[in-house]
Amino acid sequence: METIFLKILNMSIAAGWMILGVLLLRILLKKAPKGMRCVLWALVGIRLICPISIESVLSLIPSAQTLPREILLAAEPAIESGFTVLDNVVNPGIAESFRPNVGDSVNPLQVLTYVASWLWVMGVAAMLLYALVSCLRLRRRVRTAMKLEGNLWICDTVESPFIFGIVSPRIYLPSDLEEAQMSCITAHERAHLKRRDHWWKPLGYLLLSVYWFQPLCWIAWLFLCRDIELACDERVVREMGGEEKKRYAEVLLKCSMPRHMISACPLAFGELGVKERVKGVLRYKKPAFWLTAAAVLACGAAAVCFLTNPMEKSAEEQGDIYGARYSVAEVLYDAPWYDATYTPDSAPEYVFTPDGWLMLRSSNGVMGNGNVWTSVGVFHETKMDAGWKQDLFDPDGRVGELLETVEQIWRIDSVGEQGYFYLVMRTEDGEILLTTGFQTDGQEHIRWIWKMERNSAQGDTDYLAALIASMYSQRQIQIFAIYESDYMPESMVAGFLDDSIRRGFSVFRRDDRADSQWKIKGFTMTASVSMCSVTLGEDWGLDHSVTLVFSNNRSLSHVKARAGEEEQSAGSMGTGDNVMLVFEWSRLLSEEEAEEIEVHYYNSRGEEIRDSD
Repeated sequence: METIFLKILNMSIAAGWMILGVLLLRILLKKAPKGMRCVLWALVGIRLICPISIESVLSLIPSAQTLPREILLAAEPAIESGFTVLDNVVNPGIAESFRPNVGDSVNPLQVLTYVASWLWVMGVAAMLLYALVSCLRLRRRVRTAMKLEGNLWICDTVESPFIFGIVSPRIYLPSDLEEAQMSCITAHERAHLKRRDHWWKPLGYLLLSVYWFQPLCWIAWLFLCRDIELACDERVVREMGGEEKKRYAEVLLKCSMPRHMISACPLAFGELGVKERVKGVLRYKKPAFWLTAAAVLACGAAAVCFLTNPMEKSAEEQGDIYGARYSVAEVLYDAPWYDATYTPDSAPEYVFTPDGWLMLRSSNGVMGNGNVWTSVGVFHETKMDAGWKQDLFDPDGRVGELLETVEQIWRIDSVGEQGYFYLVMRTEDGEILLTTGFQTDGQEHIRWIWKMERNSAQGDTDYLAALIASMYSQRQIQIFAIYESDYMPESMVAGFLDDSIRRGFSVFRRDDRADSQWKIKGFTMTASVSMCSVTLGEDWGLDHSVTLVFSNNRSLSHVKARAGEEEQSAGSMGTGDNVMLVFEWSRLLSEEEAEEIEVHYYNSRGEEIRDSD
């Protein structure tokens, strides 16, 4: 329900911009054919009905999704109005008021949206109920009507002519009409039928019922009703002479009736804007061809500019380094006094998560182990330290010149590898550099400097943590590892810690409705020991089995696992603070086979260790 409501809310905001545009065009096209106004309102209806829209550089909609779909699970809820100044003013207040405590079972923004969605449903029901009651009352009023001819009916209980009905519409006339008046009225009502206004007005009311909370939709409805009548009058009088126009205007004044309530169904002859209609009838002149052509072009421009969404800017265009994978494109600096070295092919991959974590995936390991992303640390903005440059072996000054172009620097202190730190730098040309260094004896040394290449996006760990927290009532969830594999492209496994520093894991499935989003399949906690393993299979929606190994034993060097005839081995990939290894088996294992899997843990001397060690 909340998802549908957010979609409706975003559509109403986007349509609101179009309504404002149509109101402006309505003024500019004042002397154009009135039927063009109805075309513009039809475009508004399309915007309100169609849940999808193509992107265009010509779009005048500031933002297609003012309320992002992930806002309900975001650690820092924020709107995207398309106006930076407005966002900067509003978003701090939204974040302060609705920031969730990750792990709490209740998210304040989710509660508010839940309540608002039910209020919306009740409003829709009230609008539709009002329309139903109005139609039933009107039907009861005209049950004594007598047929005059064709679809013309005479009734003593009606005050003004109107059309009632959608499939088989009837024209109801007051019984006290004079014959001269009747010809003008029937011409008007039959013009309505030819234009199918008895369909468009109920459809407009139906849309108003869905978007009743949008004030601009009420304004659009009122102007739609008025423009329908103006267009119909214009169609009737365009072939009339001066005297006939006067008689038509007199009939219009005589049949006018004040209306203080919204009308859902009938198309009444003198219902709305009688003063404007009389002026329009008496002053009517056939519009010039150029004016009609201009109105057609304006309708086309409105369709292009308001029925399309703005082009989404890439993260690079937005100047955002987060929410993406990065691989090493070029080794810019490799300290010469070390034996170990990397090439772009052998260097690790990195992810700068949207919530500000650096994650690393090493190329070493066996089978699926190289697909485990490990959390390194959190981004903190910092400034250039002169000591970093002094430590570099840079005889030709090439690296120093590049560092002079750096505009912004973030530092990440490694959580698992004591003394290691990373520097992410953005140059004035928009290039991203990643520096690896370590601290010893109070001094910091630079080991590598790499030019990074941005690749596809990675899931938001804060979003995933919130999904776990929605099922597991803890104040804080921290994801320390994520596993993904080409063999299971629609699934993902995350290792996490709760606020008691207990380890657990969760399985996610890709949301079919949104490629970039995940839905939680389930979670469980592991044994409260330093080393443990668990095998997942069909019960978790996987098409083959994987064995997860968790450890925080600092003596652990490597792990071996055996399932039947298959045996695999992998290094611990870290200093042991929090490690998740994954052994991926070639098929689905039965429960009995999974229970018989052997997992052995070894230290750097090749000695097998157990939890008691």
